[in-house]
Amino acid sequence: MALSPQDEQMLDRALALAALGSLVDPNPRVGCVLVRDEVVVGEGFHAGAGTAHAEAAALAQSGESARGATAFITLEPCTHVGRTPPCAQALIDAGVERVVFVAADPSERAGGGAALLREAGIPVEKASPRFEQSSRALNEGWFFAAEHGRPHVTWKYATTLDGRIAAADGSSRWITGDASRADVHALRARSGAIVVGTGTALTDDPALTARCSAYTGHDPLRVVVGHRDLPADSRLLEPEGEI
Repeated sequence: MALSPQDEQMLDRALALAALGSLVDPNPRVGCVLVRDEVVVGEGFHAGAGTAHAEAAALAQSGESARGATAFITLEPCTHVGRTPPCAQALIDAGVERVVFVAADPSERAGGGAALLREAGIPVEKASPRFEQSSRALNEGWFFAAEHGRPHVTWKYATTLDGRIAAADGSSRWITGDASRADVHALRARSGAIVVGTGTALTDDPALTARCSAYTGHDPLRVVVGHRDLPADSRLLEPEGEI
């Protein structure tokens, strides 16, 4: 069945909520909107590992108004019992009448929520690919790891047009501009780890922290690969992050 314009509006709202959960690793960013009689009765997003999932946050806000409501969710409700209860069962227990989700959960541990909801007699609909693309963009690394069983890797490489990475005498600090460096810090903040070799660590003496206003309070694990020791005054040994 085709989704109505209001359904699509609520899915857009759920995606906007999901984007608010900026630091949720190793979990995905998820948003949820509960609508009853064309009125939003609850909203929620996942704020971080160990905190309430988006569905649970929306159900807590809606209270008894969730009974008979439609849930619009950016990811198929989970079935996994971990630090928080399974969301699919929570929706069933709350009396939600209909569920519309954006992207299927590919993980073996937590997937299968749609089937569980249908077994409970709740109609479940999947949104169009347009919405799924947005959900995947929010959770690129998480989807890749869940589907391929290995980490999502971003390769950062800076070079001049003639293939150089520094001045011949090593005097250049950067060959990139402010915009490029801002993008790199945003990528660092969204990553679980950043890896360099000892050559880079010794030559550049980088801090490898994430200096990004949109992602304050998070630095990736810093990994240095090689056989040479770092000096005691290396910036990598400062207590700003984990190494």
